[in-house]
Amino acid sequence: MKKIALVLPEVYPVPAVLGGAVEELVTILIEQNEIEQKAEFIVFSMANEAAEEKAKEYKHTKIVYIQKTSFCDRLINRILRHTNPLVKGKTLIDIAYYRRVFAYLKQHPVDAIVAEGGLYHEFHRFAEEFGKEKIYLHIHHHLLCEPYIDHLYGGVIGISEFATKEWMKTTEDKAVRPYTVYNCVNEDKFTKKIAGEEREKLRAEFGFTPEDTVVMYCGRILEVKGAKELVQAVINLNNPHIKLLMIGSAISGGNAATPYVAEVQKLVEKAGERVKFTGYIDNKELYRYYQSADMQVIPSLWEEAAGLIAIEGMLSGLPLIVTKSGGLVEYATADTAIQVDRENIVLNLEKAICELAEDTVKREQMREASLKKAKEFPKSRFYSSFVEVFYDEGNGKK
Repeated sequence: MKKIALVLPEVYPVPAVLGGAVEELVTILIEQNEIEQKAEFIVFSMANEAAEEKAKEYKHTKIVYIQKTSFCDRLINRILRHTNPLVKGKTLIDIAYYRRVFAYLKQHPVDAIVAEGGLYHEFHRFAEEFGKEKIYLHIHHHLLCEPYIDHLYGGVIGISEFATKEWMKTTEDKAVRPYTVYNCVNEDKFTKKIAGEEREKLRAEFGFTPEDTVVMYCGRILEVKGAKELVQAVINLNNPHIKLLMIGSAISGGNAATPYVAEVQKLVEKAGERVKFTGYIDNKELYRYYQSADMQVIPSLWEEAAGLIAIEGMLSGLPLIVTKSGGLVEYATADTAIQVDRENIVLNLEKAICELAEDTVKREQMREASLKKAKEFPKSRFYSSFVEVFYDEGNGKK
């Protein structure tokens, strides 16, 4: 059985008691491994009491919790950063979190080490000590290879063909083994159903009537996510029965005031009863809101590597409207989504929303297609495809 180390960034803990997309995915890997037991995971995570308590349930994964960086650690980091250019033959690790991971792995050898985000350049020393062929990069966002992180990884695991190809187009190291492993979500959270009465009650809480068509946005309130453009598109529509339900915040796991969030809120106020903005909703409650909507819009303005929220929407049986953005269209395909160009996005969103609002037959066809497509992204397939990467003796594969 392969021993696989998963190195999380120093942001949120695993299990994902505080949220975080990468942390949620690693938690799925851990919990699926408890069922299928195809690997032995060693996970490195920032320390957290609630996570550590929950981790006691796991029998086939060891989680090594790293304490928060201290003032003394930061001083050492700075010294090492200035010393690094003077040292010949090896790279010094100038971040305490990664020094502790490295020290543990020297004492406890593994078959593979996976960078699950974070500071990619900190794996220089890992490649020198353990061999580049053992170091993998799990690409969770649109990431181009730059010289300072090139030649560190023996394999890259993209969450879409788009993400994998973007790295391979920009690396000088053509011996890197490329893989694509499509993401999943915890489908158990989104296949739960609510009764028609509960649906109407929840909609009524926002002032939505049975005659209204409810458009849903769920995601972080960031400029690159196109939230403001979506609100403007709804404001521009002549149909007063098209309403927008916005769920999200600037940061994962809580509400935060940022200049962009303030801009969006100001536009929401201008929209009046047409737009309702909930702020952050806990992930375990989201299924209720998805099932209260009539369609989902993902108006990304940048290159999305994948589409986790698209999977959530499809599991909930929603027809989608998405921008033609990176790997997002690999998840939300043409049978499940109206795919729109990012150029003239406000106008394009207006047209797509009107089309779905007026065509209930098309909405039903897309709803059925979404439910069918969602079956391609179960936890079991994600886990198996991920683990298979480390048993591959070839030059990379899906």
